[in-house]
Amino acid sequence: MYLGKRKIFNPEKHEIIRKEVITDKCGATWNAFIELEGLINKSQLAQQYFEKSHGWLSQRLHGCTVRKKSMSFKEEEYHELAEAFRHIAMRLNAHADEIDSATMESADSMR
Repeated sequence: MYLGKRKIFNPEKHEIIRKEVITDKCGATWNAFIELEGLINKSQLAQQYFEKSHGWLSQRLHGCTVRKKSMSFKEEEYHELAEAFRHIAMRLNAHADEIDSATMESADSMR
C-alpha cells in the first residue's frame, strides 16, 4: 500500500503493479526508495549504515556494471538495509514522541 503524499492517478492499477514489483528483494528495495520520494539521504544512509559511499549504494540500486561485473546487493546487505530502515523508523518515532510531549514555547522565548 502506497503511503506517500503524491496523488496516484489510478490507485487500483498502481497497487497491482506495486504488488508485482515487491515480490523480489531488488524490486522491493527499488520501490522503497521510489515511494520514500527523496526522504532518505542515500549518501548518509550508505555512510552511516554501510560505511560505504553514495556511489556504492547507487551502483547496487541501479544494478550498474563495473569492470564487467553487475553490481547488486548481497543477501546480508539487503538485510542490513532493512535493519537500517527499521532503525531510522525507530529514531523518527522517538523524535515524534519528544515533539508531542514537549511543552509549547511562550511568545517571549521566540524573540
